[in-house]
Amino acid sequence: MPVKEIMTRDVVTSKKDITLLNASRKMIKFGVGSIIVIEDHKALGIVTERDILIKVVAKNKTPSKVKLEEIMSYPLITVTPTTSIREASEIMQKKNIRRLPVVENGDLAGIITDNDILSVSFDLGDMVGLLREHHSTYIEELSGKCEKCGRLSDYLVELNGSRLCEDCAELVE
Repeated sequence: MPVKEIMTRDVVTSKKDITLLNASRKMIKFGVGSIIVIEDHKALGIVTERDILIKVVAKNKTPSKVKLEEIMSYPLITVTPTTSIREASEIMQKKNIRRLPVVENGDLAGIITDNDILSVSFDLGDMVGLLREHHSTYIEELSGKCEKCGRLSDYLVELNGSRLCEDCAELVE
């Protein structure tokens, strides 16, 4: 599944010369943990809650005097809308980041977060659980010979202890 299916399209952005105080207020207003720094519709960097803690709070800097360009993380690590969710997840794990801006033709198209991926994982897990609950006698196999008709099949299921092709499995039900 591509990230475009679950990304947030309305990304909170700000220009690089805005103060952290104003950017923080914007983050609070929209309930987000990061803000993308842009210039001419191009994503330059990102400021996260962690950046604020490490680069401002821990150094006792005054938020009204700090510009976003001074604390933003850059260059941005980005993905495209067609990047798979699995690949985006792997990038996040390897780079130890929680947010990935989605860029298309150089323009910011959205953002995907670890929470977005986690919610899809839970949804898929729920679906698998429901399938198992309602079809507990089926176990998916890759391929082999049907034990009833002898036909080779790319998809076999185990039903009542026998490995059957889909057609034979339907007849047994």
